[in-house]
Amino acid sequence: MTTSGDCRRWWLGAGLIGLVLALSSAGVQARPACGATGATPLTAILGLKGEALPAGREVEVQALVSGRFPGDSGLNGFYLVSESSPAGIFVYAPDLATAETPDRQTRLRIRAHTGRYRGRIQLERVVAMSRCGVGTVDPVRLEPGDPTTYARLRDRPVRIDGSLSIAEVYNLGRYGSLRLARGGRPFHPNNGVEGGERLDLLLDDGSYRRDPRPVPHTRDGIRRAGDRVERVTGILTRAFGRWRIHPTEPPSFQARNPRPAAPPRGPGLRLVQLNLQNYFTDRRGRGAPTERAFERQRERLLDLVQALDPDLLALHEVENNAATVDNLVNLLNASTPPADDYRAAVDGRGDAVIRSVVLYRPDRLSRRTADRQAHPAHPRQPIVVRFRTPAGAEFRVAAAHFKSRGGCPQRGDVDRGEGCWADRRQAQSRAMIDWLAGRPASDTPLLVLADLNAYPAERAVGAWTTAGYHDLLARHVTPLDRYTYNYRGRAGYLDHALANRGMLARIAAVRVWPINADESAHLAREGHGVWRLSDHDPIIIDLHPPTS
Repeated sequence: MTTSGDCRRWWLGAGLIGLVLALSSAGVQARPACGATGATPLTAILGLKGEALPAGREVEVQALVSGRFPGDSGLNGFYLVSESSPAGIFVYAPDLATAETPDRQTRLRIRAHTGRYRGRIQLERVVAMSRCGVGTVDPVRLEPGDPTTYARLRDRPVRIDGSLSIAEVYNLGRYGSLRLARGGRPFHPNNGVEGGERLDLLLDDGSYRRDPRPVPHTRDGIRRAGDRVERVTGILTRAFGRWRIHPTEPPSFQARNPRPAAPPRGPGLRLVQLNLQNYFTDRRGRGAPTERAFERQRERLLDLVQALDPDLLALHEVENNAATVDNLVNLLNASTPPADDYRAAVDGRGDAVIRSVVLYRPDRLSRRTADRQAHPAHPRQPIVVRFRTPAGAEFRVAAAHFKSRGGCPQRGDVDRGEGCWADRRQAQSRAMIDWLAGRPASDTPLLVLADLNAYPAERAVGAWTTAGYHDLLARHVTPLDRYTYNYRGRAGYLDHALANRGMLARIAAVRVWPINADESAHLAREGHGVWRLSDHDPIIIDLHPPTS
C-alpha cells in the first residue's frame, strides 16, 4: 500500500461534533493527529498476537478505508485495513450520512471504541476522525474453498480471479445474496451426476437488510442458478453463520442459464408432473396466505398449463378435499373449449392434509379403472388410473408423493446420508411396487409419476429399478440437466418418471422445464408468468401416437 497526498483533517458533521463536545470535559476534544505516535494497531484490537482488547475501550487507529457501505441501505459503516500488518476491521457508524462516510482508499485517523456484534470484533461509537491523505488498497487473491484461508483474510479486501458458478439464488430477493460454486453447477451426491464444488461462500450485496429493491445482482430482475460471475472483488467477512463477500467493485455476470421456452410438443399425448407447493383454498393453514396471493398462484398455474398443453397432469401437494380439486379443475377449464376440458381421474380421499391428483382430458383419454392404496407406510395415498386411447391402446399412470426428508425424529429413521425417513420411503416403494404388480392387467404399460423425495441413487428409487422399472430422466435427459430441485446450492431430482418395460416403447421424449428450481424464492410472491410458481420443476413426457 502506498501513500499520496498530505495530511488533511476531516470533521464528521454537526451530529458527531455534538457528540465530541459532550464527551470532552474541556468542551472541545482534540482531533486525531495524522501520523502521531500512540495509534493502536489493528492486530492488538483483534487479538491476532495475543488477547483481543475488551469491548468499550477507546482507541485511536490509523488505517486505510478498504470498503464503504453507508446508511441503512448498506452496512451502516465502512471497513479499515492496516497498512503495516495483515488485519482488517469493520467500523459501525450509523450516525454518518452517506456523504460523510469516507471513500475507499482514504487514510483515516479515527478515535472510536472497541465493540462486539454477534461475536465479531468491530469499532463503534466513533468520537472523531481525521482524513490523512490517500493510499492504495490491494485486494489479496483468494482461492475459494478453504475456510482456514477465509479466517486468515477475514474483514480484508480480496479478489477472486477466474469464473465462478451461481449455485443458488434462493435468498437473492430476500437478502441480496448468491451462493457460489466452482467448476460448474453442484449436484447432490446421491444424484449420480458429477458437477461443480459448492462453496461455503456467498456473494452478498453490501447490506444485511431484508427485501432489497431493486433486487441486487440482476439484469431486468433476473438472475438464475447456473449463471456465472467472472470477477469478484470485495470485503470477505463472516456474518450470520456464513462466509460472504461484500463487493467493492461491481461483479461481472454472464447469463449462462437463460430462461428457456416451453418444450414443443409432438403429435402424441403429453403428460406432465408437477409438485404445486401447496394449492390450498383454505387460507388458515398451508398455501397462499391471502386471496390475492391465491389468485396469483392460480393465474400462474394456468399460464403453465396453457404453455405446455398437457393431456394428463399428475399434480402433488393439492389440499385434500373435493372443493379444492373442483377449484383446480374449474380453473383449468374456464378458458378452454369444452373439447379440451379436464376431469379428475380419482374420487374420494384419505386422511392426509395434501394429496396427489391426476387430471385428464376425456376427449383424448378414457378412464377404465382407478384406485388408491391405503397402506400404513404411506402418509399420502398413491393412486393409479388405467386409461384407453381412442385408438384402443391402454396404459396406466400411477401418482405418489412420498414422505418428506425433513421433520426428523430424535432417533430411529434419522438422516444417514439419504435424508430423514429414508427407511420409510423405501418401505413405501416396496408397498407400492407390490400393489401395482397385483392390480388387474399388470402387464399393461405403466408410468409412475411421483415426487419420491429421494434422489436417484437412494434406496427408495433403487427399489423401483431393482423391480424392473426404468428411470426415464436418466435415459432421456443429459446429466447436467438432470434436476428438478435445488436444495442449499445442490441440484438434483426428487421427482421421478419411472416406466415398466411395456411403457418404454411409447416414450417419445422426456424433458425437465427448469422454471422454478433455478429462480429466486421471492418470485413466488412477486413474480409473473410461470417463473418460480413452485419450488419443483415440471417433468414433461411426450408419447408416440398409438398405432393400436
